[in-house]
Amino acid sequence: MSSYQPTGPDEPTGAGSPEYLGTGGTEQSRPKRRGPLLAVAALGVVAVVGVGGWGALALMGGGNQPADAVPADAVGYVSLDLDPSAEQKIEAVRILKKFPGLEKELDLEAKDDLRRLMFEQIQADGTCTDLAYGDDVAPWIGDRVALAVVPGDGGDAGPTPVLALQVTDEDAARTGLEKLSTCEDNTGGSGDASEGDAEGGFAFVGDYAVVSDTQKHADALAAAAEDASLADDADFQKWTDAVGDPGIVTVYASAEAPEVLAELSESGDAWFDHAPSGTTARLQAGSGTDPMREMQELYADFEGMAGVVRFEDGAMDVELAGKGMPAGVSQKAAGPSLSDLPGTTAAAFTVGLEDGWLGTWLDSMSGVFGPGMSTEEMLREAEAQTGLALPEDVEALLGDGFSISIDGDADVQALMQADDPTKVPVGVRVSGDPAEVTAAVDKVKATLGPGADLLRVEQAEGLVALGLDPAYVGRLVEEGALGDEVAFQEVLPEADEATSAFYLSFDAVEKLATDFTEAVGVSGPDELTIQENLAPLDALGASSWVDSDDIVRARFRVTTD
Repeated sequence: MSSYQPTGPDEPTGAGSPEYLGTGGTEQSRPKRRGPLLAVAALGVVAVVGVGGWGALALMGGGNQPADAVPADAVGYVSLDLDPSAEQKIEAVRILKKFPGLEKELDLEAKDDLRRLMFEQIQADGTCTDLAYGDDVAPWIGDRVALAVVPGDGGDAGPTPVLALQVTDEDAARTGLEKLSTCEDNTGGSGDASEGDAEGGFAFVGDYAVVSDTQKHADALAAAAEDASLADDADFQKWTDAVGDPGIVTVYASAEAPEVLAELSESGDAWFDHAPSGTTARLQAGSGTDPMREMQELYADFEGMAGVVRFEDGAMDVELAGKGMPAGVSQKAAGPSLSDLPGTTAAAFTVGLEDGWLGTWLDSMSGVFGPGMSTEEMLREAEAQTGLALPEDVEALLGDGFSISIDGDADVQALMQADDPTKVPVGVRVSGDPAEVTAAVDKVKATLGPGADLLRVEQAEGLVALGLDPAYVGRLVEEGALGDEVAFQEVLPEADEATSAFYLSFDAVEKLATDFTEAVGVSGPDELTIQENLAPLDALGASSWVDSDDIVRARFRVTTD
């Protein structure tokens, strides 16, 4: 596998080198600001947060992906595809059109809306205000973009940024990128670069412009991608295949990513231009450690991961897969299933716990906490303050796992009038030996004082329920029917094997919100707008589990009515 190697300052590019903006091969010693050319990334990667602006595109997606223009040894990669499969385009537009706010604010028939919006936001900051999107960008910008990080060569060159931007017309792209590289910055900044000085550099690989922080880097990155691209890398293929069909967003991190991230934190280069000055130094001073190096140790066994965001079946679906996660993330104990909660549940969370989980977690996090106090010392201090034996009592209290739930049948008006906490339908269910759990509960109640009598405890075989509302606590030890709800099934198909899971019923939330506005006598235009835009949402589910190959998987899914 060929790796990216920055070319030396005196190395000729030659006739066979990729085409690029000819600004000279030598690097300048002056400080470099983050220039307009690199700001073009906002036309794509930053646009992920505004994907609602993407409209009804032509229904024939295809062509190369940005990974074809990124070197094979990239350790981090995130791409945005505004031209996915026809099915996903149809689903996306169908979903977006359900929301009156988006329908009103966005022209969902305009393909250029998102990219134009991002460019205009750059100009709003005083950059490239002399350029026009329609004349200088629209004629060449494509539908796909990716931002990646390539490791350095072990010498002076540290991790290097690379932006792969799809272009539809290379000649027009060259002209447009040249203008972006030299356009005037009217922000009134430090003046590190004078007008006309080129910022960054670019070269072409297939249908993509490869943009980086210097021309030397852009040339080397393009040559490396031509030789061996990330799309052909076995690890990239393995992890992206693990998350299934590609979507509008793809994320990838290689096994080397934690190490390179730590290196970036030490470099003090333009990657951290937007962080407050001295942020890393202050973190180090406060804890006595380098937080990035400690995170590297935490992920010492990391083997890689990938994620994808897609639209399908009336839902937005986010799927992740990775291996070698820290202790606690990769544990295999399934949490108490949310399926047998009451069918009227508005929101619920569950997590499974392995034997000795708290001690294992504290040990794994001890480096992150810093050298000021050992894990043993922290536990002893907490024991003195709570009267509990730690970690034993906490592990007994939470059993093999626990869930927290809120019922959607609450009488909001009665609650507000009575101000009675025993009418609040919120409860905790603990899976485990009832005798061990209740013994730990008694210890906790002893520390609560007179208010401890408000806590109600019910138990059934292998289950203990806790809460303030006696009626709701009683329902929690009975078998409920939440798993029979279609909305629940659609967002949490892995509910019974999940090591952790979260569920939210938007219908229940909408009811509670409506009841609340009526109870307080507020029902103005703002409240009606909120209710109107909540109405299309059905349910939200998030879950994680470990499969038979010890791969940690996670899914986040939002459905609409």
